[in-house]
Amino acid sequence: MRLRPNTAVLLATLLSSSAFAETPTWSQVAGTDSWELLTTKRNADAGEVNVYRATIAGIICFQGMAMADVPVEALLDVATDIESAIAWSSAGVREAETLARNGDSIDYYQYLDVPGWTLSADRYWFLRGVIERGSDETSFHWDRFDVEALYAERYQQVATANPKAIEPPINVGGWTFRSTEAGTEIRYRVCSDVGGSLPRGVQNAATKGTLPDTVGDAVREARRRSN
Repeated sequence: MRLRPNTAVLLATLLSSSAFAETPTWSQVAGTDSWELLTTKRNADAGEVNVYRATIAGIICFQGMAMADVPVEALLDVATDIESAIAWSSAGVREAETLARNGDSIDYYQYLDVPGWTLSADRYWFLRGVIERGSDETSFHWDRFDVEALYAERYQQVATANPKAIEPPINVGGWTFRSTEAGTEIRYRVCSDVGGSLPRGVQNAATKGTLPDTVGDAVREARRRSN
């Protein structure tokens, strides 16, 4: 595992929960009004990022929210460009692969090289992302699916090649973009049970601290693409 100073997590990541908790749905995550503001941090690319927490279906979830001077379509392009995360994300995405695209649905795989100082195992996930365009906002959200029914060979290749890495048993989240007169409102939300033995408090603290970097990474890349 690499030693990286920035542990922001893309697509979803450093939290913990009870083994008996249910899996939140994206509708629950996007529709809840129980977000509690934890902190506001300044990011070089995204400006002020508000970090929130909510408990949804027994899982501690986090949200990063910011305003940016980049268009919605550029941000959506970044969020759905699965392979490019290796280059633009500071989270440590080592491998990324689009498995299939079917209209607004994207099946994909990513491997996260977790910094050694966390004393936590690397992570990987096979997720199905969905693009949704509403009248006033656009989202790209993801969840787990029956990967072995569709991509059994690739799944076994990854699991066999990385026996110490962990596939989070719960991984629900998404990006939401809304155009306003002040710019684009960005929300990044994630609910995850990462598994492993890292204490819950350490995981939650890491997520709270690195969400601004996740948002900032996407803004920086979207700004580059739109210029």
